[in-house]
Amino acid sequence: MKFLRFPMLVIKDVLKNLDPVDLINLSLASKKMGHLIPLAGTDRFKVDLEHFLIISINDKQYNIELPKNVSSQVNVMTTIDNEWPARDWLKIYWNKKWTELLVHILRVFKCPLTTVNSKSMGNAKLIEAMQILSAEQCEIKKMYLPQDLQKKKSLRNIIENLNITERLIITR
Repeated sequence: MKFLRFPMLVIKDVLKNLDPVDLINLSLASKKMGHLIPLAGTDRFKVDLEHFLIISINDKQYNIELPKNVSSQVNVMTTIDNEWPARDWLKIYWNKKWTELLVHILRVFKCPLTTVNSKSMGNAKLIEAMQILSAEQCEIKKMYLPQDLQKKKSLRNIIENLNITERLIITR
């Protein structure tokens, strides 16, 4: 029997029992499947950007690598309460840039990026992420930026157009 022919309540129940990595991989199967992913309750997910793209649900975090080059898969490390070592290693089958994966997650899960923390991210990655962020949403809760990026005109324009609702920290 085909999955999309099940009653909507059954589909919703199945999706709610999948982890974010399975939901991402499932959303790549078809556009129709991608439109069903929010039935899993993805609006309760918290998405942060640090040296990983982090999806948090309750006490579990899915740390998605931000690869430098395009490859056929992206590694995901799962942790509980941010404790190391990783509990599990998963894969997302993605063959585009990491920034396109970020956009895909924000659009399919229909949840905002809540925090950008640049302390462990290169300046080029940060600027690229900020350009995407300003195109996808108009506000963010928390942002941590290095002082040297404050002078970059492109980043300054993004910050001026992005409403930071809780905390902006500029570090030396």
